[in-house]
Amino acid sequence: MKRAVLLVGHGSKLAGSNEAMDQVIARLRQQDSATLFQAAFLELQSPSIPEGIDFCVKEGAQEVTVVPYFVQTGRHVVQDIPRLVSESQARHPQKVIHLAEYLGFDDRIVAVVNDRIKNAR
Repeated sequence: MKRAVLLVGHGSKLAGSNEAMDQVIARLRQQDSATLFQAAFLELQSPSIPEGIDFCVKEGAQEVTVVPYFVQTGRHVVQDIPRLVSESQARHPQKVIHLAEYLGFDDRIVAVVNDRIKNAR
């Protein structure tokens, strides 16, 4: 079964704003070449979440996992993204679309923040 992962960022008009997310996707592709990894955005950029899911399905994915690339909870994480995923599932009832947890808290993030603090000196 072909799988896809849709990494969802907020979106920005600022040039280069997706660089970190693009790097994450590139690393994921290196680790798992059998899975389709794709970016999508909540606002201001393309593809949108529904467009990203449609692209994954068009590319043959039977299962799509949507991963919100957010560290804080809020309306987008709690309401908007789940609604868009649910609407996409209704458009593609023959496919399996999962919504993963947003990044949120993780001890590994604490280590990254500590590195940033040390490098700020």
